[in-house]
Amino acid sequence: MSILLSANEITKIYHKNQRPGLDHVSFQVESGEFIGIMGASGSGKTTLLNVLSTIDVPTSGEISIQGIPVNSLSERKAADFRRDHLGFIFQEYFLLDSLTIRENIAVPLTLKKMSPEVIENNVLRLARR
Repeated sequence: MSILLSANEITKIYHKNQRPGLDHVSFQVESGEFIGIMGASGSGKTTLLNVLSTIDVPTSGEISIQGIPVNSLSERKAADFRRDHLGFIFQEYFLLDSLTIRENIAVPLTLKKMSPEVIENNVLRLARR
């Protein structure tokens, strides 16, 4: 199996002189592996997910996804990486109330500047799924 995600010595400190939200966390996830993250409230689960997904930047350490060093990406490149390679399922769904379900599905495809025909085909395929 190949390594899908690698986290090496990840530390995240939010405010100077406070305890770190993450303190030298290291692990690897292989392609096809299924993992769960569990812990008490305030233990760093959300912080870990935020830095792994490029939503936040670790104070130190290295993160790579499919061999790409994601924590060294610029804000723009990180946004493009999230759009092209990551999917998020939030506790609260973030659909736009003013749009239909089909239009909500089409939003990320529109941001990728896909043609209307390709968007429609993808929306139909995803809706069927």
